[in-house]
Order: sequence, then C-alpha cells, then structure tokens
Amino acid sequence: MLGPHWLAYLGAIGPTQEHSHHAFQLVHASEGLLSLIDARGRRAEGQVAVIPPDTPHRIERGAPRTLLLFVDPDDRTGRRLRQLDVGETSAAWVQAGAPLLRVQLPAELVRTDDWMRLVEESLVRLTGETLPHRAVHPAIKRLVALLPSRIEAGDVSQRALAQEVGLSAGRLGHLFSTSVGIPLRPYVLWLRLRRATEAFHGGATLTQAAHVAGFTDSSHLSNAFRRMFGLAPSEVARGIEWVSEQPLTPTA
Repeated sequence: MLGPHWLAYLGAIGPTQEHSHHAFQLVHASEGLLSLIDARGRRAEGQVAVIPPDTPHRIERGAPRTLLLFVDPDDRTGRRLRQLDVGETSAAWVQAGAPLLRVQLPAELVRTDDWMRLVEESLVRLTGETLPHRAVHPAIKRLVALLPSRIEAGDVSQRALAQEVGLSAGRLGHLFSTSVGIPLRPYVLWLRLRRATEAFHGGATLTQAAHVAGFTDSSHLSNAFRRMFGLAPSEVARGIEWVSEQPLTPTA
C-alpha cells in the first residue's frame, strides 16, 4: 500500500542481495526469525528490525509472512525516526525494532483502514507520535488523481505536471512535499513500481510491465526494483499483496 509518506507491503520474503534505499525500513515478521547481515558481514536474528536510510544490508534468511514498511527519511515522521539509536550494525537494528513486537499483525489486511491502523500503530510505537494530518492544496489533489493515468502514457516531469495543474515547477515541488510528505520524484517512482508489479502479477512479461509503468526497458525496471527492495520484480510480484488506494485525504 502506498501512503502519504510510506510504502508498505506484506508477504513472504526470501534472501536478498546486498542493497540500500533512501528510506527507513521497518521489518516485522509474524512467523519465524529473520537473519540480517550488515555491510561488515555481521549477522543478527530477530523478528523485528529498523534499518536506517542509505545503509547497505541484505536478508540472509527471510520469513513466510513479513510486513515491510518504507518511510521517507526527510518527512516529519522520518526525522523522528532519525532520533532513534538505530546504529550501524544488524544487532542494533534488531534492538531498535523491539517496540514493534507489541504490534500484532492481523490475520488479514483487506480494507485500507486496516493498513492505515497497522502502519500508524507501528510508527507510534517507535516514535511516540501520531502521524501528522495535512491540509492538501487543491492543485495537489488534482495532480494525485491525474498521476496514475500519466504513469502509463505521458510526461511526468515536474515541469510538465506543474503546467498541468497551473503552478510553477518550483511551487509544485514545494507544495507536493509539504502536502504529501515526500518529494514528487520518489512518489512517481513508487507509483511506477506498483504499476509494474500489478502488470507483472497479472501475466505481463517483464518488458511489457516496464513499458506499462513508464520504464525505458526491462533492465531499467529490474535495476529500480533491486535498488529499492533488493529483489527482482518477479520476487516482489510473487510474494506481495498490493492494496491500491488514493493516499490523500484533505483535512481542510
């Protein structure tokens, strides 16, 4: 599920190659123990973990049912997570994730509200602060409604999208970040990755999924997946349940 400043998915995960991503990664396995390896090859086992942004790591042993939550590190919630004593070792990541043990993963996550409650509870356990509610600028609401159709066909550069909603490129960038919680570029990337996963899961070839989601070719798509998740598109599509929902709800 794609939220205002986070991306979550639930499913079986297996071993990954070493990778890093510009996001906090919260890991919560409901069954079994994960084995995590840090950049120096140090191993730690645990049911939960908090992995800091831009930190090389890999999963040596996965788990049959795991919640992975990626949180933008520059958002208000991400800045709160930066205040945690996460550290650089796999053992420190497992220790930092200990509060997540008090979060019970439900047997099923069907409704959007169920996902929202689970994500909020997980973040509150770690930061002690509820998720911020933002007023959404009308132009940003129009843009968010427009973007899914533009992913498959159309110019999604910041300049082109700004013209579409009647703003300057700089104004759009500022409003989008303050309203949604993440910059426009990673938001578009997450939409593309989700669209590619849906297409691939629905039977499209890797090349077809890449074109549907606006990637240059299958290599471009595969590289984007591995940079973000440390997994190939086929592994994500096979093990992840995606919930599509419009992430913006105006509060004013």
